[in-house]
Amino acid sequence: MTMQTVETLEEVEIPSALHPRRRVVVLLRDDGLFAWAEQYHYVSEHDGEVIVEGWHSLAPEGIYASAEIAAAEGRAAMLDRLGGER
Repeated sequence: MTMQTVETLEEVEIPSALHPRRRVVVLLRDDGLFAWAEQYHYVSEHDGEVIVEGWHSLAPEGIYASAEIAAAEGRAAMLDRLGGER
């Protein structure tokens, strides 16, 4: 199943030495329903030079009837898991 990103939510900072920048994306599923996925920002360097950077998605979660519900559920789940403020 392929999924298309339909919305990217605001980035949050968490107390993590490895990947402190996180966000949630809302995904449109092939069946017309929605899911969400947490992403973390990564940077790969060599000799002080950035080789590659970007966002990596964790596995999609949930099945929702609307993008709005998926966004709300994804935001709440990520912040609960990471100990952030809603």
